[in-house]
Amino acid sequence: MINQKISIKNCNLADAKLLLNIHNSAVKKGYFTQTKIIRIKEQIKWVNFILKDGSTKIFIGLFNKKKFGYTRFKKINKYCFEVSIGILPKYYDKGLGSLMLKKAIKKIINIHNPKKIISVVKKINLRSHVFFFKNKFKLIKFNKKKHFTLNKFYIKKLNYYEFKV
Repeated sequence: MINQKISIKNCNLADAKLLLNIHNSAVKKGYFTQTKIIRIKEQIKWVNFILKDGSTKIFIGLFNKKKFGYTRFKKINKYCFEVSIGILPKYYDKGLGSLMLKKAIKKIINIHNPKKIISVVKKINLRSHVFFFKNKFKLIKFNKKKHFTLNKFYIKKLNYYEFKV
């Protein structure tokens, strides 16, 4: 069974290259709100910052002990986290993302006990819309405006999903 072969671990600096590959692949496909391809030096700096900051928690997904993706939780406030998930393209459509997300949600609940977990998804990212609906997230805000300001970043065309804990 696939579920028995899936595990998650805390992110560390050695995972920077995996995060970089997933990020750049998703940017090229237009899935992420960011549009900039990142270089390894920038990624290492960012991972170092995240590991020290404490407001973001990243779990790395392993399938048969091979890294395939990540689940990132960013603390919005005491009771709410924003989740982001990324998977290497060769692992798409195998059900691994859902299993990784479920394990990561259980872990973040044990650590922080949030009341709400949300996800912000670009309208054009149909893969993520289907993924979050399949994983029991509900659409809470459909953004019809061309632009929306969120956390001081200028982001275009987003939808918001929520998971009730």
